[in-house]
Amino acid sequence: MALLLPCTVFGQPASADSSFREQAIRYAHARYVRSTADQARLYNGAEYVGHLPTIKGYPYLDSLWRTGSVTYDGITYQNIRLLYDLVDDVVVVPHIDSVYRMQLQNIKVSRFSIADHQFIRIVRDTAHNIGLRTGFYDQLYDGRSKVLARRVKTIRTELVQNAVKEEYLSENSFYIGKNGLFYPVKTKRSVLNLFADQKKTLRKYLRENRIKFAKNREAAIVKLTQQYDAATRSL
Repeated sequence: MALLLPCTVFGQPASADSSFREQAIRYAHARYVRSTADQARLYNGAEYVGHLPTIKGYPYLDSLWRTGSVTYDGITYQNIRLLYDLVDDVVVVPHIDSVYRMQLQNIKVSRFSIADHQFIRIVRDTAHNIGLRTGFYDQLYDGRSKVLARRVKTIRTELVQNAVKEEYLSENSFYIGKNGLFYPVKTKRSVLNLFADQKKTLRKYLRENRIKFAKNREAAIVKLTQQYDAATRSL
């Protein structure tokens, strides 16, 4: 007598597994293509030539490559090695496929971070940005009021004993944003005059906290602006 045993077919689960693998492969491939395309957008600038190595000092914000982030053409890239050339006001990245360095197109860079600094690109608008020209500005304080720093390096050339000597010189300019307008500030008086409605309070704050404006102008400007915002919070 023949004995017939029941037989269970597992074809459907196998088909489902295969379909899942195919979907996962297509998804991974699509992500790779998007990622590659995005990277290509970042590394399509002109080659960065730089400056003569004989110039004393360095033209960058920092002498070494620093890991930061950059928002370029609407896409934010994290953990990117950057240099910021303060002479030419350009952001530099190492090319992904070679030893060349690439210069990003300024018009496509909206912001970048490097060495604990947050830079934003501002386009000159004489109706609103008094004293500001198009370029990158270090965002020192972003409250109700604002504090920006414009960091620039120039090359000084001297003739010493019939030999040309060149070196980089640093210059920082500071701006306070109040009621939507930006004003250049340099001295303690210029800051206090801008915050004239709280001048007495701010003088007291400087005195009680032993803040020496001339000793650290940048920090003093930020602290005074923060204190002004705190004093006028309820107004």
